[in-house]
Amino acid sequence: MALWRDQLKRRFSPSRYLRRSDGLQLLSAGGAGSEWLVARALCAYTVLDGAAVPTGKRRAFVEMAVRRWAPFADPASHVQWAGDQAMVWAWSQTQVQAFDDDAPIEAPRRMLPESLLLGAPQEHGAQLIALDQGYEGRVWRAHVLSGSQWWPQLPELAQWNVFLRGAGLAPAQALPAVPRFERHGEAWNALQGASLGDLWGRHHGLLTRALAALVAAALLVPAAGIARLALAQSAVAREIAAQDDSLQAILNAREQAERDAQTVDALLALRPPQSQIDLLLRASALVPGNAWTLLEWRMPNPDLLEMQVRMQMPDPRALVEAWEGSKQFSGVTAELGRSPDEVLIRARILRDSLPREGVAP
Repeated sequence: MALWRDQLKRRFSPSRYLRRSDGLQLLSAGGAGSEWLVARALCAYTVLDGAAVPTGKRRAFVEMAVRRWAPFADPASHVQWAGDQAMVWAWSQTQVQAFDDDAPIEAPRRMLPESLLLGAPQEHGAQLIALDQGYEGRVWRAHVLSGSQWWPQLPELAQWNVFLRGAGLAPAQALPAVPRFERHGEAWNALQGASLGDLWGRHHGLLTRALAALVAAALLVPAAGIARLALAQSAVAREIAAQDDSLQAILNAREQAERDAQTVDALLALRPPQSQIDLLLRASALVPGNAWTLLEWRMPNPDLLEMQVRMQMPDPRALVEAWEGSKQFSGVTAELGRSPDEVLIRARILRDSLPREGVAP
C-alpha cells in the first residue's frame, strides 16, 4: 500500500530541479511537469514595507516596487508576506532560463527561491547557513528575514561583521556555526501575520478537517433556525431598501472619500524624501576628498540609496562612520567592488532629518 501511494504521489507531483549557476540539477522525479528552485546565487533579496498600502492594492504595489528595485532588466520574483512586510526574492528570467546547449527545456510550472526550502523562520538573530552553492547570511526580526546576503565561499569574519553592521547588529567575535539544512518538501512560511494562502499551505490537513466539521454542523441546524435567519435577512434587506436616497448618497460619498484617502496615502508613501539632486549633493559631501568618481547612483526605493564610487584606497569603515555620523542616513554599509578602488555604499535615508523637496534645510 505504501509503495502504491508513493508511486501515485510521484505521478501527480512535478519533477523538482535546482537551477544552479551552472545548469539544472534533478532533485526528484515526478510526472506532472516541473518545478524549479532558483539558487540563492542567482537571486537578489529585499524587504518591502506594505503597512501604508491597502490589502487589495499590495500586489500591484509589490510589482511596481520590484521593477524599480531589481538589478535586472527582466525581473521575475517570489513574494512571501509576513504581516505588513513583503520578503521578495528576484531573479533575471533570461539568465535563469538560458543554457549553453540547444536542448529544449520544458518551462516549469512554478519557480521558488532555494532559500524558502532551507531552515525555518527565526524570531530574532543572525544565521550563516551552507547552500548547495556558497553560503547565505540571514538576519531575522520578528520572524521576518530582514537581511540576506550570499557569498560564493565561507565569508571571513570581517565580511560577516560588515553584513551584521549593515543589518543594524553589533559585530561578532567569531563566525557562527554553519549548519547545512535538508531541503523541505514545501516552502516555509512566516510564523506571524501569515496570509490565508500561507496558513492553508501550512495547515492544509487540519483546515480541511475543520472545514468539513463546520459544513456538517451547518447541515444539522434545524430548519426552523434557517427559516428565522432567512426572515431576518429579508427584514434587513427591506430596511436597507427603504433608506432615503440622500442618506445613501452621503454613505457613498464617505466610502469614496475613504478610498481616495487610502490612494493618496499610498502614493505619498512612494515619494522620495527629497529631490535626488539635493540628495546627491548631501551624499557627495560625505565622501572624503575630491579625488573620487561617481560610477553609479540608484534609489531602489524611496528610502534606500545606493552609490558606487571609484577612489584611491577606499576605507569602508571611515565611510560608514561618516555617513552614520551625519544623522541623515542609517543602516549604512560600504562594500568593496570588483576592483580594489571601487566601493558600493548603501544607506537608508532618514526622512525626519532631511528637508522635503522645495523646503530649505
